[in-house]
Amino acid sequence: MYEIGGLIIIGVLAQWIAWRLRVPAILPLILAGILIGPGWEWYSGHRLLSPRFDSDAGTGLFPGNLLYSFVSLSIGLILFEGGLTLRLKEIRGLADSIFRLTTYGAFTTTIVAGFAAHFIMGLNWQIAFLFSTLIVVTGPTVITPIMRQINVKRQVATVLKWESIVIDPVGAFLAVLFYNFIVAYYDPQATVYQSLVKFFQAGLVGIGLGFVIGHLLFFVISRLYVPKFLLNIVTLGFVVGAFLVSDAIVHESGLLTTVVMGAYLANREVPFLHDILDFKESLTLLLISLLFILLSANMTVDQITLVLTQESLVVFLIVVFLARPLGVFWSLAQSDLSWRDKAFISWVGPRGIVAAGVASLFGIELAKEGIADAEYITPLVFLIVLGTVLLNATLAGFIARKLRVSLPRGSGVLIFGASEGARQLALSLQESGRDVTLITPNRAESDIAEEKHLNVLNVQFNSDELDSRIDLTDIGYILALTGNDEDNFYLLNNYRSREGIRGAFRLVTRKEIQAQRYGNESLFGHYVSYLLFNRAARNFGEVQSVEVTEQKEYHLILEQLREEKAIPLYLRCAEHGDITFIPAGEGKVSVSVGDTLYYLGDPQEEEAEVEQESYAPREIEA
Repeated sequence: MYEIGGLIIIGVLAQWIAWRLRVPAILPLILAGILIGPGWEWYSGHRLLSPRFDSDAGTGLFPGNLLYSFVSLSIGLILFEGGLTLRLKEIRGLADSIFRLTTYGAFTTTIVAGFAAHFIMGLNWQIAFLFSTLIVVTGPTVITPIMRQINVKRQVATVLKWESIVIDPVGAFLAVLFYNFIVAYYDPQATVYQSLVKFFQAGLVGIGLGFVIGHLLFFVISRLYVPKFLLNIVTLGFVVGAFLVSDAIVHESGLLTTVVMGAYLANREVPFLHDILDFKESLTLLLISLLFILLSANMTVDQITLVLTQESLVVFLIVVFLARPLGVFWSLAQSDLSWRDKAFISWVGPRGIVAAGVASLFGIELAKEGIADAEYITPLVFLIVLGTVLLNATLAGFIARKLRVSLPRGSGVLIFGASEGARQLALSLQESGRDVTLITPNRAESDIAEEKHLNVLNVQFNSDELDSRIDLTDIGYILALTGNDEDNFYLLNNYRSREGIRGAFRLVTRKEIQAQRYGNESLFGHYVSYLLFNRAARNFGEVQSVEVTEQKEYHLILEQLREEKAIPLYLRCAEHGDITFIPAGEGKVSVSVGDTLYYLGDPQEEEAEVEQESYAPREIEA
């Protein structure tokens, strides 16, 4: 009882320390596990926590293989929560990049790391490639905390998030495949053909069962067969049941089943999905805390000593500085991502719970079989996990700034209203790398926004549900673009004082247009009413841009646009990518050479030539 209670308390404390120090929780969790396990054993001769039950000593938590069963099921639940965040509309234009990164990238890491482990550390070929397959996975347990610390372009963050969730079951499959190869190599009764058959069976069963049980759960929830107060535990029961059934049919297929289930639900209109996601996030935090402490505490002093060598350090450096960059640049060679984006993705490759969990199991099982070099698997994988997390946690923000892929804190935009004008503005901001969320009570507007692959919430402005459904974590700007002046004032007053909000703006009111006097929060122009804003969006249909080539030129451009009843929207800083929304009045706007002004209007190329190219608009895809 004391061990279980102490384990939970240490996990919660480590999570809090990680939050205070702004580092991924995996770092203090692993260090805590090593301290109360092998660290205390080295110091005093006994452990404060023994994950495996010792019948002679009468201490420990999990007898036999129950530790691995707990680890495997917990990872399945973690991946289900990750799958719930995989919305297909996020990867518009990025699907091919993610597919190549999780296949070509994984293959490259496997080959490079396998050769390094064999030739540098002297491991036999079987163990070397088992090690290399275990470290291809990144994982949401480590990527998500790092992405919370820094704010990078939407495309880069999306690629990293999808890779981390999709690669987990792929990596587990690869590791199981090589494990079965090793068993077949040393066991005359097993064959390589049987290993390949199991591999493909696991893939088919995992995907098929994930879709079937995911649809069944969607049917149960959408038909309201389950009361809301039972929704979370019923969902938990479905996920656990799906994992167990899948694993009973084909061993190690349960992880893929849970990911597919989560992704299926994420892309359907599931009632109360945000409640399920909130519950799963809390459960995932607890499971991650327990898992990393248990697995690191399960190592021995001898295992840790094995990898405290120069050879292990060289293998680590090859994995980080050769295998990962080589795989990323090869995988993304045909993508639209810039070399800076690819370089940052190359840097962010921390290994997570799947690598640690599966390595612990395979290391123990192969060592019991007496297979040479099996004792290196667990500590070497943990070295990669701890080292990559430490590097990424401390340097990811610095690398993002140097590569210029980071965005200022609070760069997200929350737009109330989803009319034609709001959608055009949202698309333009999204193309600029911003995270944009539209909120509207109008179902028709919501459907159109979703068709355009915009993130939209269909909820009433004055409902209690609104606060619980919106995430203001990285929102810096609030735009009230509804057709009701009272709603716009209400929304600004409600959200402008929230922590992290850098600016709250609204459309001009009818009274302001009549009096020609505008508040500091009024947007775009003295003539830009709700009706004119949306009429311009329908008539022009595209957001244009013009680069400011001289500092004094900005005011000339703005004056000319307003004379033509075009609508200036926002200014994007060339140096650090920040944005400034254009005020309706004569508010002061900081402008530098190279900044870009975005607006709704005609390019009017002929007139621009007459004005000696005083501005040269170019069309931006919206």
